[in-house]
Amino acid sequence: MKKLLAVLFLPAVLALLFGCGAKDGLVSRVSEYKSAVYTAEADGAALEASYSEREYPYAMDGIAADMSGIFEVCAQLPDNTLTYTISFEAGGKSYGGEMNYDGVRRTFNYSEGIPAPAEQTLTFTVTAEGEGAPVYTFTAQRASGGMALADLLTTVQGSQKQALTDFSGDHFDGEIYVRLMLQGENRYYYVGFIDRSGNCLAFLADADTGEVLATKRP
Repeated sequence: MKKLLAVLFLPAVLALLFGCGAKDGLVSRVSEYKSAVYTAEADGAALEASYSEREYPYAMDGIAADMSGIFEVCAQLPDNTLTYTISFEAGGKSYGGEMNYDGVRRTFNYSEGIPAPAEQTLTFTVTAEGEGAPVYTFTAQRASGGMALADLLTTVQGSQKQALTDFSGDHFDGEIYVRLMLQGENRYYYVGFIDRSGNCLAFLADADTGEVLATKRP
């Protein structure tokens, strides 16, 4: 009886072990994962904030390193000549500071290493320096994908076997970038496979199903 149970139970154990191993193998290659985006508009201004886990040092070299969390805020404000500070709360803690101006993108930016916010809504206050200067209050709603990271990678890999084989052979030994992207009400994942030479095979996938909608080859 014990032998019979062992024979019946063994396939299930092997499937569990090898199934988890396959997923862990892909996830272990991830060196950037943008998992949540917050967006809002107020008084002619717009704000987008995102939480990512990202390797440090950050290098597109095909080698995945240890990651740490970073929260980034990008704001488009009507007057680019002013100096702005930002403040917000997440997880019961207060954050904020002076925003840096990007002259190329014409945006004001702020970043800080914080734990992943769990809130569905975050409120940001952006204040300009000077008497009578404007104050912007953004109530930003969270957008996230409908798939776990491991499931997303497994789905993309399964549907793009030939493209990945042509790119890296039978065994991918590089790093993976995964970024949540928004376009209106639509949500997508950018999934980039990067080899040791810095070449990138990228896919645009539906954020809820993992269906690949577009491919960009190196």
